[in-house]
Amino acid sequence: MGRIGKLRLIPFFLSDQSMMNNLILFSGIVCLFTALVHIFAGQANPIRPLLTSELDDGVKATLLAVWHMVSAVLLLSGFFLAYVGFFPTQSLISTVASISWLYIIFSGIFILVGAYFFKEQTFIKCPQWLLLMPVGILGLVGSI
Repeated sequence: MGRIGKLRLIPFFLSDQSMMNNLILFSGIVCLFTALVHIFAGQANPIRPLLTSELDDGVKATLLAVWHMVSAVLLLSGFFLAYVGFFPTQSLISTVASISWLYIIFSGIFILVGAYFFKEQTFIKCPQWLLLMPVGILGLVGSI
């Protein structure tokens, strides 16, 4: 009689037998979610008001270009992290750690800038750190 494999009764993300690196995979998923929020919600606020402001067109163009650079970084790093999480490759782990440190630094920058402008309301007025920090922490812990 043929051998039948074990039926998996627990989801892949709770299984320690999975070949995937779940922490890095979730880091990538959170990053891709962050990219979508950035692209769609960010386009409505703050980009539209920025483009209709009295700022010089050169300043507007620069800020819009930087905005789209951030969109590209979020998307590309999100796909990269999800790929490495789904298909773990030891040679890419140091890159995952580097990307993760960047996201932790990005989060810290939002906290510091928010504290400068908004004092005790920094965590409400600059909530971006809430999406950036998990990307960094999940990726960093997953790379250990």
